[in-house]
Amino acid sequence: MITINTSLHNILTLAVAFGAGSRKAVEVYRRLSDCGNLDLPIQKAIEVSDLDDTVKARILGVKDARISGIIDKCNENKIDIIPIYDNRYPECLRNIAEPPLILFVKGAFPDFESEPVFCIVGPRKITDFGKKAAYSLARRLARAGMIIVGGAAKGGDYATHSGTLSAGGKCVMVAADGIVTQMNSKYHQLCKDILEKGCIISESPPDYVARRYSFPIRNRIMAGLSLGVAVIEAPEISGTLITASHAADQGKDVFVVPGNPVDKEHKGSNALLRDGAIPLLDASDIFCRYIADFPEKINIENAYKDQNSKKLKKNSQKNSIANLSKEAQLVYNSLDKSEFMIDDLSGLGIDSGTILSAVTELEFEHLIKSLPGGTYKISD
Repeated sequence: MITINTSLHNILTLAVAFGAGSRKAVEVYRRLSDCGNLDLPIQKAIEVSDLDDTVKARILGVKDARISGIIDKCNENKIDIIPIYDNRYPECLRNIAEPPLILFVKGAFPDFESEPVFCIVGPRKITDFGKKAAYSLARRLARAGMIIVGGAAKGGDYATHSGTLSAGGKCVMVAADGIVTQMNSKYHQLCKDILEKGCIISESPPDYVARRYSFPIRNRIMAGLSLGVAVIEAPEISGTLITASHAADQGKDVFVVPGNPVDKEHKGSNALLRDGAIPLLDASDIFCRYIADFPEKINIENAYKDQNSKKLKKNSQKNSIANLSKEAQLVYNSLDKSEFMIDDLSGLGIDSGTILSAVTELEFEHLIKSLPGGTYKISD
């Protein structure tokens, strides 16, 4: 049960007055906090602070009834409120350029400072290859013990959370909508599944309905909570690229799955590679980057070890093949020797960029392995 106090009332007032992602809200909060005025009633606090009249009027325009309504809605739906001054607030998020003043949280909130937390992003209109890649990568990372951060939309986000859940892993869904709005959306069942082990986070009040601009603002939180970001694919203009940009600005790692250079679906993500992002060909690229920092948290063996019997493993492999994109199925079914090179696939009637994407997908599904010298091997 959340009980209101002056500090919480004040910071909720600032969050409502200026909205999500506001630099002005953070500036006013820091000014009030540095002067020791955050614990004063909001009207008194702004009277004794050096704020211009426009800012004061905006703050005073938030009615007490609105703040009480937010608290009641949170209590009714078992939503926690974590303000920026709270010890539970992630330090990794507190240090970004525009940290959210408030986090609304439903579910099990991880300790972001001590857990390997990683973000996977892809566009809403994602290709079949992208869906499989996001699903497979999330599954591998989750099996290894990593916590996976994703958004709350169709396409790449849905594939990411589905892959994490299939491995019994923990998801962090960062929503642009308020949590009650998100829970009542068409993704209601996905939200329920996520809440069994993970959590849903939003910086907006529970009943908030996201606008178009809410999503790019939200993306800074996804990057801020994570060690790094994996971009599955992105066209030239995409919210996925905004998340990658936030990650780069925050000093986080940006991994990118290479795509066909002539496909518009990969034009933006391939540009990230050109500009210095880390090529992502297998989940091991991510494990190698973070295993030294989390030796007791990341179990690479689990990522690739089938947890069932040998017979079930064979059936699982058949299912993986059936769920591949048609290009990856074509490549896999054409393999007539245990070891091969990309040039060996030139007679399939598809261009080299598509072949490379298909081979990458097969690697994500662990159906083939890469060997030194540009050689690949069919997995046992």
